Amino acid sequence: MMTVTLVQVAERAGVSTATVSMVLRNRGRISQATRERVLRALDETGYVYNQTAANLRNRSSNQVGLLLHDITNPFYGEMTAGLSHEMERHDMLLFLANSEESEERQQKFVESLLRNNACGMVLCAARQTPQAFFDGLKRRHIPAVMVVRPLIDPDFDFVGTDNFFGTQMATSHLLKLGHRNIAFIGGSQNSGTRSQRIGGFTSCLLEHGLSPNPQWIVTSQASQSDGVRVSETLLTSFPQITAVVCYQDIVALGVMQTLRKLGREVGRDCALVGFDDINEAALVQPALTTVSVAAKEIGRKAGELLYSRIQGNDEPPKRIILPPALIIRESCGFR
Repeated sequence: MMTVTLVQVAERAGVSTATVSMVLRNRGRISQATRERVLRALDETGYVYNQTAANLRNRSSNQVGLLLHDITNPFYGEMTAGLSHEMERHDMLLFLANSEESEERQQKFVESLLRNNACGMVLCAARQTPQAFFDGLKRRHIPAVMVVRPLIDPDFDFVGTDNFFGTQMATSHLLKLGHRNIAFIGGSQNSGTRSQRIGGFTSCLLEHGLSPNPQWIVTSQASQSDGVRVSETLLTSFPQITAVVCYQDIVALGVMQTLRKLGREVGRDCALVGFDDINEAALVQPALTTVSVAAKEIGRKAGELLYSRIQGNDEPPKRIILPPALIIRESCGFR
């Protein structure tokens, strides 16, 4: 099969190779008529733009990476959509990888991006990522924006939400409704984000003269099924619990299942608040009261910040914290 060259396309369109190149990269001031003529020539000749070769010539590319630790979580699906839309605005290609909390998989993905001259990346790092990993990124001088999971390292841009304030709002809402026996379900034991959310939860209880019960603060995996498993054990052992704050909406959906199984009506016999405001939160019955952290906006802001770094913005690292909002629906009832 004969390879069509840029020269052949240019001859067919009656323009220079530089003009064809600008049309391919969507750059430069080119009249609409000339652009259409070049596009027609590209289509008629069957020319395929070799992005890999262009990357090698330019020592960079239009490729950016997104590394997540759990692509099955609906929250990250919405965040990815926000990032993807922002990258498309700048003609960037987004590549997604799932570390599943594996440092090894995370490292392999980053190395692959670097080998392909990726121009930047957005990361929600695996939980036990060593400092050496972040030090390696800094040595490579590749623009990298961290999202959702806060870092101690001040040398990286970060986009996330105020986890502490979010659970404070959720807990305060339950207290105003008259609840005093309130549990917290979800998150992993060594999670920094979970620590912040529990901090908001417990501080709000203490402000109202209530001592948090350690037995009512339990971990769970980020899944509906584990929300069912953990909440069944907790609510069976402590039937006096009348309200639950959940680390994530997906866990709250599991708690809903448990309450139905135990014959307890959500919103009447037990109030329930989630965190994230995923699409399903508004669709379940009763609709889930939740803390909205604007997942799409986190993705969009991360993309906006990453693009500015790719373009040469060398301002000190930014920490963008988007304020959460309490979305009140029917799962807490009305007292």
